[in-house]
Amino acid sequence: MKKECVNKEENLKNCPCTWKCERKGICCECIAYHRKHEELPACLRV
Repeated sequence: MKKECVNKEENLKNCPCTWKCERKGICCECIAYHRKHEELPACLRV
């Protein structure tokens, strides 16, 4: 069972991503997802 991210609301304030997905604001899950797909997430492109 996944735990809620305690930093999600704060992360969302600075997230440059325009995609609507379930990982938005949960940086560790977002980065792991993009790494698995050999992609660079928007937050690291800024």
